Amino acid sequence: MIITPIEKHQSEQAKNVILSGFLERFGFIDHTLNPDILDITLEYDGTQHHFFVGKEKDNIICTGAIRKETEDTYQIVRMSVLSPFRKRGLGRIMLKFLEEKAHTLGARKLNLETNKKWADAIQFYKKNGYIYKEEDEMSCYFEKEIPL
Repeated sequence: MIITPIEKHQSEQAKNVILSGFLERFGFIDHTLNPDILDITLEYDGTQHHFFVGKEKDNIICTGAIRKETEDTYQIVRMSVLSPFRKRGLGRIMLKFLEEKAHTLGARKLNLETNKKWADAIQFYKKNGYIYKEEDEMSCYFEKEIPL
């Protein structure tokens, strides 16, 4: 898998990767919960927020993004791997890529949230060093310190 910053012409395909995961997991898509992917390259313009795609050949099979929250904190968002490509370690590869990118941009802490009914995602983040912080009605929140 090759990971690159998203290009405008890839936006629709990347959006479909994300939405297919939601549809598979929940059986429906609430578009009001996803305003940032209506125009991915506008929202993630590469200045404070960065969106990446993982490709095999010309097909986007994986997505991930980081959003700057404070001077030294980034949030991991939009992690998704197309169903036929799961269980190959691609999510871990994308996560490590995002962590390294955030670190080069000055991050010392990473935050993320996931739906609390998404047990495999929760286990994935715990296995990759994210510490459970809290939860609300819908989500679990995690963080990870990045050593200097």
